[in-house]
Amino acid sequence: MRSPAGAALALAAVTVPLNARAAEAAAPSADTVSPSPDGYPPRGLAISPAGPGKGNARWSIGGLWEITPMFTASYQRGLGSGFSADANVETIVLYNQLGIGAQWATRAGPFSLGVMAHLAGYFGALGKAFVGTTQFDATGRGLLLDPGAKGGLQLTSDSWLTMQFEQYLSLHQWQKLGTLTVSPNAPADFGWGLRFVVEYTPMHQGVVYYGASLNHTAANFPMWMNVEATPDSPELSSAKITYLGVLAGYEF
Repeated sequence: MRSPAGAALALAAVTVPLNARAAEAAAPSADTVSPSPDGYPPRGLAISPAGPGKGNARWSIGGLWEITPMFTASYQRGLGSGFSADANVETIVLYNQLGIGAQWATRAGPFSLGVMAHLAGYFGALGKAFVGTTQFDATGRGLLLDPGAKGGLQLTSDSWLTMQFEQYLSLHQWQKLGTLTVSPNAPADFGWGLRFVVEYTPMHQGVVYYGASLNHTAANFPMWMNVEATPDSPELSSAKITYLGVLAGYEF
């Protein structure tokens, strides 16, 4: 008959390897990134109003098509207390825009709400970017102020919906269209843009985003050239046009 001490040793010999294997199975693999305690992934969610969180950084790259296709890239860093700062670029070579900004947001359960403001400078050259020509000789530069607001909703454990509204205000604008040079002295309202964006994070790693936009802006926004201007035009047209757009990209 086996002694109590021997039985205990035998039980330990079986239990310890089983517990070790169970712990190994429960632990995340090197290829899986666990979400933070509040349910947000450690990477991504650069669009959601909640922001990346204090000390966390977010990078994103993508494409935007509103009148013209553009490549986009951005960087965002959490500052704490709901604040974050960001920098972004939009370019198609003929048109280049670089902006910096900040936002503040707060969360209540699955909902989040934020306010933001961005300052952006742009420059473009058409007819001179690759080969010099006088058939469409146009250059332009300007400075934009874009205040706005965001509303967010966590749809599931791995997807978020954000509605973003921005007002486009021109602080400075200079354009040369052939022999016509235009430089309005007063700030101008370029219109507004409304975006609906879904962010989805498979395995809580990187984030895929996609969405659509509704825009009501001046004819020379977002392109710096005025599509209605001619050398005989007395000034830039102030008429607004309405159009749709699409965007998609990846956050990490």
